[in-house]
Amino acid sequence: MAVAGLATIAALAACQNEKPAATPGASASAGASAQVQASAADALTAAGAKFKDTTVKMKMGMSGAAGIEVTGSLDGPGKKSLSSMKMGVAGTNMNIDVVQIGDEVWMKMAGVPALPKDWMHVDTAKLGAASSLRSSIEDPSYSANLLKVASSVEWDGTSKIKGTLDLSKAAGANAAAATALGEQAKAVPFTATLDEQGRLLTMTVGMGQVASAAGVGDMVITYSNYGEPVTIEKPSGKIVEAPASILGSL
Repeated sequence: MAVAGLATIAALAACQNEKPAATPGASASAGASAQVQASAADALTAAGAKFKDTTVKMKMGMSGAAGIEVTGSLDGPGKKSLSSMKMGVAGTNMNIDVVQIGDEVWMKMAGVPALPKDWMHVDTAKLGAASSLRSSIEDPSYSANLLKVASSVEWDGTSKIKGTLDLSKAAGANAAAATALGEQAKAVPFTATLDEQGRLLTMTVGMGQVASAAGVGDMVITYSNYGEPVTIEKPSGKIVEAPASILGSL
């Protein structure tokens, strides 16, 4: 979804003022063969690539200091996505709705003072190269960018894969917040489950395991309704241009 980077930033930002105790990074079993490792990595890469060729619905949730709930739909062939996020950070509640059609993006942010209450058109040409929204537009599947920074990948059964994520290298992640997590940001544990067609069903990112001191819970993403029709259209009603003052923070 087009708010993927915002969710990751919220999770990491909640940890900026905390210094969680160091824990050893997860690694592959010493007895695992290179061949098994490669096959699990290949399956994970293939699962992330499938979003470009299908439609799907998703849900994401994360409890704790950076409580987040997201629902959305993706139309890979049509290059469209729709998402609605409820987020609470530092005592502030926000509702963020995003519609993406090709390179066009519209956003509505409720609960944010001094911002228009109407739908805002986002001029993506004015977003910075490191913009979390830009990276989310390029990866509306919500998880493909995370899968690109996976390592120590191995099978855990017949349809489950486990490994670690280097969030310091993830597109759209907040550099300062990732730095606050230190070495732990480089080895955040994750698990993913695939269906019989190799499509991603669930992905759990163990934020709670590396940022428990900040009260952050794990991030859980689920995918369903592959291949079923989805309706994603340009918002109706009044639309204004997003203020230049917020483009740098998206």
